[in-house]
Parts: sequence; structure tokens; C-alpha cells
Amino acid sequence: MKPLTLLLLLAAAALSAEPVQLRKNGNIVTFEYITQDEDTITVQIPGKDSVLTYKWDDLDQEWTKKNSPKVWAERELLLKPAKEEAMEKKKREKEPEEDPFAKEATATDTKSLLRNLSVSMLDGLKGVKITSVEYILKEGEIEEATFWKTFGELKAASKPAPDAKEKTEAADKADKADKEMADKPEKPEAKKTDKSKTNAQKSKSGATNNTPKTTQRPEQFKTLEENAKKDFEADKKSFAAIGYFRLLAEGGVKAKATWAMLRRAPDDRQAMVTMLRKYEAMAGELAEKPDAKASRNENLALKKQLQNAAESIEKVNRETLVMDLRLSNDCQAILSRLPK
Repeated sequence: MKPLTLLLLLAAAALSAEPVQLRKNGNIVTFEYITQDEDTITVQIPGKDSVLTYKWDDLDQEWTKKNSPKVWAERELLLKPAKEEAMEKKKREKEPEEDPFAKEATATDTKSLLRNLSVSMLDGLKGVKITSVEYILKEGEIEEATFWKTFGELKAASKPAPDAKEKTEAADKADKADKEMADKPEKPEAKKTDKSKTNAQKSKSGATNNTPKTTQRPEQFKTLEENAKKDFEADKKSFAAIGYFRLLAEGGVKAKATWAMLRRAPDDRQAMVTMLRKYEAMAGELAEKPDAKASRNENLALKKQLQNAAESIEKVNRETLVMDLRLSNDCQAILSRLPK
């Protein structure tokens, strides 16, 4: 028996009945792990005989990687080139009797709704497509150092808890590049030996001297721009709604730079609006439940806040010239609701 095959068999035996959390369409279900191949994973609902098979492409793989590391470790072994082992495996074609993901998970109360909302706000977004930083700086009326500092902080703020270290490192890089330009010593002026000659030269080449001087961009900024372009093309989803909301809620120059990026990220705006509208409807349904009279006013207030946030984001587009203060206030209102 080949070493890789033996290793996979040993791993499968060790993982038998291992709990595995899978996420699909925003819903999370805990199963008992059975087996997997390159394309699918087979699981069982605890306490039931139903054996279910899901395609990996239909699941939130990042979620599984973080929450079921043992199962993911076996998957990484399977993804290695092994054509002979793949041919030996048989695909399970049995259709599940009932798919737990087929039905939309309904929040039973405001607390569970907000918990689900906080998870959805961490879903990966693509970010801004950077074709030319100059246009973003001009439209947002911001300095390039500020833009890249905010770009790094937006990534950090898009994680479950803002990563202070990453946030500081991103800011330091942008500050360093900006400082290098500011501290660059000017060349000493040449001695004026012939005043009349100098004046004559000035009058002769006056048009040339009036030409605006071009400022050389720091190499650090160029590197950040190239990396951002590569990440976008690779569909590296490093941003999330929670990141946008956190920086927009801060106000000031960070919010302005974040807003400038949001104007050029239509896919992210659409994803956030869809998510907010979904939870707005859920809050409305909770408010109308007969057994939820005590929390009716709270759910109606939450519904209105989600509606306002969705409307504010819908107003952001390439034709928008000024950031609306209401956008910042709506972000603050939603963030204050989320579980800490």
C-alpha cells in the first residue's frame, strides 16, 4: 500500500465521528464527520441515520478551516496530486432525505438575530478595484499616505476583532514612506557668482522655470498598489462589512478614505445591502410574532436601523460627491447593536 494512501486511511480512522461545523448560505450546522474526497464531504446528522454528501465548492471552506481543523488537515492531504488514490475512491451518490441547509435559518429572538447578523458581517468582500490611485485620491480629497494607512486598517477591522498589531504595522508603513519624502534633504543652492548672468538666464528660460515640478511617489506606495491589484485579481476577499462599518462609524479622515473606496466597490455595496435587507425582513417578522410582544418595539427599532443603513449604502455611487453624515451615524447604530 502506498504511503499516502496509508496515511489517509489512518487519518480517516482517527477522525471517525469527529464533530465538524459546516457553513452554507450563512447557516451553520454541526455534523458527525464520515469521510471526504477532493470534491465532496460526507457527514451524518447526530442521532439520525441520514448520510449527507455536500460539494466543497458549495460550502464556506474558510469557516471549516477555522472551526474544524482536523477535518481540514485531511482535506489538505487529499488536495495533493494523487490521481491513483482519487480513482480508488467511490463517490457517494445517495441523495439526502432532508437537507438542513435547504431551509432558511430563522432567528427565534432578537439576540439570535443579532448573533447571526454579526457572523454575516464577517463574510469576505472583494474590496476596491484599483486602476489608478490618483483618481481615488482626487475624488476623496485625501493624501496617498492616508489612503494606504486606511486601506490596511480596513483589512484589520474586517476581522472578528480588530487586529491592533496589523493595524499599527499598516499605519507605520504608510507613515514611514510619507516621512521619507518629507525628510528628503533639498539640494543646496548654487552660489550666485554673476548676478546679471543669472537674471539673463531667468528671463531667457522663464517658460521652463514655470513648469510645475513632479513629485516622485515613494516605492512603498507603488508596492502597496501592486499588491492590492494582485489581491483583487486573485479574488482575495480580505474585506468585510464589519470593517467598512467600523471605519465609517469613526468619522473624520478614516471615514472619508473608506467612503472613497466604497464608491469604487459596487460588488461590496450590493453584498452589504442584500445582507442588511435580509435581516431587516427578519426583524420585521420577529416584531409581528404573537409571542414576542415584549420585544416588539425593540425589533421594530432594529428593523428601522437596518433599513436606514441599507438606504445610506444604496446612495453611495460614483456620482456621489460628498460623504453623507447619516452613513456614519447608521453604521454606529448597527455596531452598537452587535454582540461584543
